[in-house]
Amino acid sequence: MSSSEKELGVVKDIVLPLDINTRYDVYFTDKRIAIVCMGRANRFESDESAEASVIPSPFGVPPVTSSYIEKIENTQAIDQEIKNLSVDDLLKISKKSCFYTYDEVEELKMILGHKPKFIILSKDCESKFSPDEEQIKQLTEILHSIEPIGKKFSIAGNWNLLQEIFRASFNKQCGTSIALNDKSPG
Repeated sequence: MSSSEKELGVVKDIVLPLDINTRYDVYFTDKRIAIVCMGRANRFESDESAEASVIPSPFGVPPVTSSYIEKIENTQAIDQEIKNLSVDDLLKISKKSCFYTYDEVEELKMILGHKPKFIILSKDCESKFSPDEEQIKQLTEILHSIEPIGKKFSIAGNWNLLQEIFRASFNKQCGTSIALNDKSPG
């Protein structure tokens, strides 16, 4: 990322349906959207080595092992190193990564249904992601704040579902309900 490029936000560990075993982070700057492959995702794995060394607990909660603590510390160290890298450096690290400049983006869609989809459309390419509830919230907050793509962003599908997602995430965070506009975005 050049010194004139400003990072506006990042959505971490978003699922690309064609590559569900890989972690992708989506970075938003004032100039582009960068899709960065962060390597193998561990969302479907169990730590067999840690399970083998754990003695069953009579209370049903396994004790924390040293390998588990090391794994968390390593993950935190890697995340800290990643924070210090520019988007350009992150894109260079991975061969699967790509980016769209805002001029190339024709439309950004949030399609809500049984499995929500976030779609980036350009003349040459289409990227689809399956965000979870928290990632939908992050995406809608980031995308509405980026001027070059504000008019290109649309939400299709069940607006009531989106309201429920927001209510659920707000209730989890602060314990209160926030009234949302009942009209679908135009």
